[in-house]
Amino acid sequence: MKLLFLLLTSFLLSGTAIPQEDTSVTFNSVMHDFGDFGISDGPKTHTFTLTNNSDKPLVIQTVITSCGCTVPEWTREPILPGASGSIQVTYSNDQGPYPFDKMLSVYITGKSKPYILRVRGVVHQKKFTLEDTHPVVMGTLRLRSREMELGQIRQGTVKTDSVEVINTGRYPLFLKPVSSHANLSVSASPSRLNPMEKGSLVFSVDTRKKEEWGNVLYTVRLLINDKEDPFHVVTVKGSIKLNTSGMSRSEKERAPIPQMNRSAVEFPLTAAGSALEADFVLSNKGKSPLIIYKIDTSHDGIAVAIPRTIAPGSEAPVKVSIPGSVTGDAGEVIYTISLTTNAPSRPTVNLLVYGKISP
Repeated sequence: MKLLFLLLTSFLLSGTAIPQEDTSVTFNSVMHDFGDFGISDGPKTHTFTLTNNSDKPLVIQTVITSCGCTVPEWTREPILPGASGSIQVTYSNDQGPYPFDKMLSVYITGKSKPYILRVRGVVHQKKFTLEDTHPVVMGTLRLRSREMELGQIRQGTVKTDSVEVINTGRYPLFLKPVSSHANLSVSASPSRLNPMEKGSLVFSVDTRKKEEWGNVLYTVRLLINDKEDPFHVVTVKGSIKLNTSGMSRSEKERAPIPQMNRSAVEFPLTAAGSALEADFVLSNKGKSPLIIYKIDTSHDGIAVAIPRTIAPGSEAPVKVSIPGSVTGDAGEVIYTISLTTNAPSRPTVNLLVYGKISP
C-alpha cells in the first residue's frame, strides 16, 4: 500500500502557478525543442524573437535562466513600438546524457512579472533511431507523442506547447492540423516537410475565447497531403483553474474558503462488480459564496451529488457513488474526484476513494 499512499499524496498536493498572458509583447514562440542529439554534438543555440506591440519603447532588463548550462544574450538597446528584439540562448550540452527542460525568465520594463520561455531536448550517449525517438507512426509521418499534456492553465490566459514531427518518406509531405474546438488553435511549422525534415505541431489553448473549467480534452485531426485518416489523431489535455493574479487583497480576504471534513476514504476489501459509496462534507469558511464550476472524475460512471453553490458559513454533504460497472478490475484502485472552485486559496479540491478489489 506504500505506492498507493504516495500516489494519494501526490494527487492531493498537485498544483502549479502560471503567469498571465500580456499581448503588449509577443514572442514568435515561447518554447523551443532541440530534439534528440548526442553529447558529443556540442552546444545548441536558439533565438527567440519578441515584438513590441505597445505605443512606448521597452527595454529587456535582464534574462535569468534556471540553470547555468543555459546562457542568454539579448537586445540591449530600447525596442521601439512595432519593432522586434531577440533573446539568444545557448545550451552548453555538458551536463551528461539526459532529458532537459530549462526556463528563461525575461524581465521587461513596466512589467511586474517576467515572461517565461523554455528550451528542451534529449541528450543521448549514443545515437538513437527514429523508432526510439519518434514512436508514433502515421504513414510516413512520425511523432514523438500522440498526447500533449499542458498541465494547469489559468482562466483568462494562453498556454502553448509543441510536439516534434518528422517526414520519413522519400517525397515532400504537406501537413494540416484541423480542430473544431473554440479554445484550441494548432498549426504545423512548417506545413511542408521535405524528406527527413523535422517540424513541429504547435498547440495553443486560449481560455479567453470560451469559458471552460476543470479537465479539458481536445482532439486534432492531421490531414497528410490533404487526406484524412481516422487513426491520424492527436489529443491535447489540460486543466483550467481560477486565475488569481488580478485579484485585490480585499477580494482575497472576502473570498470563499473550502474545507473538507476529510480528503480520502478507504473502503474495505470489496468484491469486483460491487457498488461503492463514500460520504464527505464540504464547508465554506469564507465570506462569499463558494461556487463549484466543474466536477471531474477519474472513471466514467462515477456520480457525485453536491450543491453547486455553498453560502458563507454553511456546509453541504458530498455523496460519491461508484457503480459495480466501474469496480470490475481486481487489485488496488484509486477513484479520484476533482472539484474546480472559485476559491483563490484552493481552486481545486481533490477527493479520493481507494482500497482493494478482490477477483
